[in-house]
Amino acid sequence: MKEFYIRGISGLFYVGLILGSVYYDGLIFTLVILTFSVLAMVEFQRLVNHKSYMPIALLILLVYNFYQSKINTPELFYPLLSVLIAHVFLIYWLYSNKAIELGYLSRTLLTVFYLGLGCFFIIALVGNADQYQPKNILLFFMLIWINNTFAYLVGKKLGKNPLFSRVSPKKTWEGFVGGLVFNIISVFIFQYFYTNQSIIHYLVTAFVTGVLATLGDLIQSQFKRHAKVKDSGSLIPGHGGFFDRMDSAIFVAPWFYLLLNFKEYVS
Repeated sequence: MKEFYIRGISGLFYVGLILGSVYYDGLIFTLVILTFSVLAMVEFQRLVNHKSYMPIALLILLVYNFYQSKINTPELFYPLLSVLIAHVFLIYWLYSNKAIELGYLSRTLLTVFYLGLGCFFIIALVGNADQYQPKNILLFFMLIWINNTFAYLVGKKLGKNPLFSRVSPKKTWEGFVGGLVFNIISVFIFQYFYTNQSIIHYLVTAFVTGVLATLGDLIQSQFKRHAKVKDSGSLIPGHGGFFDRMDSAIFVAPWFYLLLNFKEYVS
């Protein structure tokens, strides 16, 4: 019971810090996510037995230029394409039975493209100083938190069929479907308050977010299994590390950004 309360309090503090900062000031939100991101990158490098400050420096430089409105949506096409290619590799690694040895270059590139750019696109979702859109980040985190929470609750109550027992024995198909169902319900409520997008757009976003959030969590679990550890860190009481807490968000953010800006990239 004590662990439950500790987990609840630290989780509420984490959520409150993100939502409070995004509605208080764009710069504060950027600094909060940047701090979380750097800590997650350090934890990831520890998992893969790697150490390089270059990916962190690149992330800080990219965030600075984006916030100063020196980088716009069209100019993010190649960083977006790079992170999506990295995701294809990670999904292949997840479903492959082959052991993939990661060399120094591979670990550096994964830190840059998987972690660094994934974290960057969380910040990019809210926009820069000239175009600040807090509702985007509200929808983003709402869908991830609802999906993960109800996937856990439904899976714990009704789960019988393992989703991916090789990597995460506790995840079930029932939990996965439960998370998707509650995600879909939540966007009907969200669309009532924010009508700037069609319900079809919100439904697609809810479905894609649910699927990718699960994949992101499984991929992070694969890295932990590879490193033979339970958590990526211990900085968040009851939750492990920042990589543990942000795994779904890091994986979903580039795709979520693509959905938001799809028309601009295809026009």
